[in-house]
Amino acid sequence: MNDSFIWKTDRPWPNQRLNTGAIIGHTTDTSTRIWLRTGRTGGFILLLYPLEMESCDSFHASLKAVPFTRIGDLPNEVTVYEFKVEDHGRDTTHVENITGLEPLTEYGYALFGMNASLPRILLGHDRKMTFRTMPDTTAPMSFGFYSCHMPYRKTLFGNTELVNIEMWDCFNEVLDRHYKEDLRFIIGGGDQVYTDGVATLDIWSFLNKVMRKEDGKVLPGKDDMVSWYRDIYRGYWGFASLRKAFSSYPTYMIWDDHELGDGWGSHFLKQGKNDELHEILPDWKDSGLTRTEVLSLVNDMKDAGCQVYDEYQHSHNPDAAEKGQYDYSTRFDCHAFYFLDGRGHRDVNKASDRILGADQMARFEQWLSELDTEITRYVFIVSAVPLVHLCSLVANADDNMLADLAGIQDDLRDAWEHELHDDERRRLLRLLFDAADRGVKISILSGDVHTSAAFRLKDDETGSIIYQLTSSAITYNKPRLLGWLLGKTVAEEGHSEDGYTFERLALYTDSNFSLVKVDPERDRVMFQLYGQQIVSDPFEEEEDVAMTHAIARLELNFNA
Repeated sequence: MNDSFIWKTDRPWPNQRLNTGAIIGHTTDTSTRIWLRTGRTGGFILLLYPLEMESCDSFHASLKAVPFTRIGDLPNEVTVYEFKVEDHGRDTTHVENITGLEPLTEYGYALFGMNASLPRILLGHDRKMTFRTMPDTTAPMSFGFYSCHMPYRKTLFGNTELVNIEMWDCFNEVLDRHYKEDLRFIIGGGDQVYTDGVATLDIWSFLNKVMRKEDGKVLPGKDDMVSWYRDIYRGYWGFASLRKAFSSYPTYMIWDDHELGDGWGSHFLKQGKNDELHEILPDWKDSGLTRTEVLSLVNDMKDAGCQVYDEYQHSHNPDAAEKGQYDYSTRFDCHAFYFLDGRGHRDVNKASDRILGADQMARFEQWLSELDTEITRYVFIVSAVPLVHLCSLVANADDNMLADLAGIQDDLRDAWEHELHDDERRRLLRLLFDAADRGVKISILSGDVHTSAAFRLKDDETGSIIYQLTSSAITYNKPRLLGWLLGKTVAEEGHSEDGYTFERLALYTDSNFSLVKVDPERDRVMFQLYGQQIVSDPFEEEEDVAMTHAIARLELNFNA
């Protein structure tokens, strides 16, 4: 049996998969990181040029010519970056670090393959590929935020069909509109892909079917698993509208559970009556493998998922201090961002620090303590799972029979409000409110729950205020039970056991994305939530059209 997906042709993707593509990664006023998937090995050339150069239009037109202008005949303003992809060790992905750029300047770029006697253009011929650097002065800024990209559905006939993919067109429409003003970048807040989102494409279901022992060897191997994860990314990121957003705007990403597997780190995996290994691999007892051998396969899946996450997402984020560290931070003038890794260390089987882990919490605490409040006025903390979402009564009902029947025990343990995470949550909230006490305006950005909401949290003792802004999901058409519980069981306002009062300012359950606008001169922060509505033109015979509309527009008031 061949378990690899490298040459597999019967994966039921209803869309064209990603072959060549680009992502504009971490970008400053003078630098950027451009992620590229070449789709083949060999030598490559990346061309970079300022859009303001005099011959820009004619130069871009020449990119379409075959054969292309000889490299020696390029305009002086065009910079050439050469690199090689020697093998498929990183699935033909490459990150080019570019420095020496000008602030707030638009650049175009194109990618050529050099395998043949003449260069062959791979990216930049069908549309102008562009991005813009950050300003080097204090200025208004806006950024887009999305999470939970799962645009597939299994039909009654067992096929795979697309749903809600037009939301990416809506997202691009809003990004393009605000780009003329102050749009700087976008954030993918978790679940950029789903390893298990639809039964026809579920790689965990595939593992459940093929796990076995042959000739004394436990199979499948980790290399095969890596091919599964790569197949997931190439399928989920194959859409033209998604690739347009990624390749046009600096994009920052952090993962959540579905980049690894549903509820990753929130299952009890200790032998006994509460063992939930069957929740991950239902047929493991019929596989002929021991429990230890099956757990080794689960650990191999994590290693494979981490490797491919690094290849496709983390590699174009800002550099972390250590390899394998996925939490990171970045700053833009008076704005600072910290991306918490809520999956790489998550394990409810540990005695403590079950979500972030002690080392990450210490890094985050030090980062907050070192913020210069004279310079940094606005702080955004990206936590894929909302810090505030359910009341503790609901979050701690994971041993309830109804929760068992609904299969949401891992979802409830995922919640920060679960009692397993009380100490860690309270410490994190205390760190945030202490920073707010020093005058920092803090907002938490979250996804995960397939429901959008905005909460205002106030420290009862000091009067300090922080906000939590949740935008989820951009394409997932299936609302989670937790979203229903939020709307039905959580009060509009109330008092938390952790010592703060909360007020829910918005709630929305359909597909959405958001825009956050910060105007330092007016000391103003706005949270705008967008969805879509279907519009019919009675004078046209064509199908209905999806139009973007603003669902909510909130000004964040940090004054007590």
